[in-house]
Amino acid sequence: MKKKSLALKLLELRQSHDLTQKQLCESLNIGRSTYSYFETGSRIPDVETLLLIARYYHVSLDELVTGSEQHSTAETADAECSEIQLLHHLMSKNIPVSFVMELSKADFDFLKNYKELTDENKAELQYLMNYKLRKQAGG
Repeated sequence: MKKKSLALKLLELRQSHDLTQKQLCESLNIGRSTYSYFETGSRIPDVETLLLIARYYHVSLDELVTGSEQHSTAETADAECSEIQLLHHLMSKNIPVSFVMELSKADFDFLKNYKELTDENKAELQYLMNYKLRKQAGG
């Protein structure tokens, strides 16, 4: 991956969407100084950040990184739109996107299973988790 071509693509995308770095960074929940390094080519974003940026701009990861355009199918566009809506929902609840990006498949499976529990079983599981956390912390 060429640092300068990625940096120029990031700058071009942001400017074509008439965004300031501050506006973009607030939408993506990325530090402005960190993002500035990406646009200057001083640093390369990690894969999760690249995916987040690609989804935000509705471009493929390939287009973002290499500059080659690929036309996405309607299904891919719908999936990307849903992911952007999810990111906006998380940000509206003050849940850092970086936290969600760190979740593993096992974490998501746990959350999916949790949502299927009855309220009584959820309360029991929350009690057990709090007990285990206190015990783990030595209290």
